[in-house]
Amino acid sequence: MGLEVVVVDVTSSVAEEFAVLQACLKSVGDFRQARGKVHPLAGVLCLVVLALMGGGRSLSDVSRWGKLHPEVLVALGLRRSPSVATLSRLLRKVSVAEVRGAMIEFAKRLSESRGRRDGLLAVAADGKTLKGVWENGKQLHVLHLFAHDAVLALDQVAVGTTAGEIQGTKDWLEEVGKLFPGLQILTADARLADRDLCQAIVDSHKDYVIRLKKTNASYTARRK
Repeated sequence: MGLEVVVVDVTSSVAEEFAVLQACLKSVGDFRQARGKVHPLAGVLCLVVLALMGGGRSLSDVSRWGKLHPEVLVALGLRRSPSVATLSRLLRKVSVAEVRGAMIEFAKRLSESRGRRDGLLAVAADGKTLKGVWENGKQLHVLHLFAHDAVLALDQVAVGTTAGEIQGTKDWLEEVGKLFPGLQILTADARLADRDLCQAIVDSHKDYVIRLKKTNASYTARRK
């Protein structure tokens, strides 16, 4: 039997997805005056996203990542990799809400361009306490939403504490979940085994699967 070798060219799809990221981040408003601009805001934000995806954990890492990938800087319209001081100044003033909206739109378009309109069938909700990330003197605790089949991080929402995950999930389903029409099932661990939350999921015409760790079982509810 001969060995069949399948070669998959992902170059075009990566380039297309890169262009989508740029297009989405261009929607973020630039607070700066036109005079004296050195770096396009969308280019800087793209660089930050790419550096974080590449394992960067600090502004120094972002600046260094840009220096190590000059070919990316050209594609982003950046003359050089922004300094730590420049990154700090820009990111401190940019609208977090607008960046979040742009990234949600990116996730939505990415799912559609991959031909996975039904790939958002199941989304996992999971709380995470971020090490090394502090806000108002406390470690930042977020709710992470991840689409199983589409392999996409859809959103990340600050919820304060573990106890805030339930309300955070309800709010996300109501405010953001509707942007993803393919979302039909929400999965979670025992922390989200809350009667009101489960009822809210069913009321929104969706299903849920919650794993109960103590019994090593799961329970589900089907919408009527």
